[in-house]
Amino acid sequence: MEQVDDNDISIRAAHYFAGILGLSIVRRWYHDGAFNEARLAELEAVLANRHEFPHSLELQPLEHDLLDGYARWAETYDGHNPLIAAEEPIVHELLAPLLGPGVRALDAACGTGRHAAYFAAQGCEVIGADQSAEMLAVAREKVPAGRFHHTDLRSLPIEAGSIDVAICALALCHFDDPADAVAEIARVLRPGGTLVITDPHPSAAMLGGQAFFGGIVPGEPMRWVRNHYHGAATWLRAFRGAGLEVVDCREPQFADVQATSTPAYMFFPEASLAASDGLPGLWVWELRRPE
Repeated sequence: MEQVDDNDISIRAAHYFAGILGLSIVRRWYHDGAFNEARLAELEAVLANRHEFPHSLELQPLEHDLLDGYARWAETYDGHNPLIAAEEPIVHELLAPLLGPGVRALDAACGTGRHAAYFAAQGCEVIGADQSAEMLAVAREKVPAGRFHHTDLRSLPIEAGSIDVAICALALCHFDDPADAVAEIARVLRPGGTLVITDPHPSAAMLGGQAFFGGIVPGEPMRWVRNHYHGAATWLRAFRGAGLEVVDCREPQFADVQATSTPAYMFFPEASLAASDGLPGLWVWELRRPE
């Protein structure tokens, strides 16, 4: 049996591929024997050829702290993002009836201002907040009429009860507990106001998901910022503590645009689709501050 020095072991594509193949079998083992055998054959090939490309490709994921990660990511954040492509149509459906001239709309943890830009296009008075100066620079250029605050989400320089509509999109996953941030957004929301929250679903963790950015570049690490995956109990406790009512909760399944964009899909499309099939990819919460 081959002996490998633990100090020489790097994280390679083969490790990821084997995980996706194994998960695809676990999720369907009782359903289709031919599918299982095909995936086993692919897994055997990965193991037998794990020292050859593409299986040998060193990925070496490197975690960045939040501010450093987003400073690096800001310039390319508005590029193709399958999670955003799945999220935005649902958000627009929920928010569109609430927006228009005279509406004060907050994009909390606005990043590069993609939802702030949507608010502006609907004629709203736009306010944004983010703790990344680099992301805010993009948002200010994108929405020059908006007012943007460089601040922590848990300490918004906004008057209590002054916001009609707010969104916090794909950001609360960066807190190990979202309760304080949810409570602060609720504070600035007017009675009767609406808050929409989107966040990656815990199912993404099953598929090895994190906030990766920068792509796969040979010789460079895969860079990422940590996502904390919050379950329903965590969310409901945060909403209850903030005095918010749940109007709706949606858990849209992984869309094809997400499943087909993974590195594994290029080499193992059937396994990739089966691994994510039917799993929710997002939380979308619609919340209301009682009158």
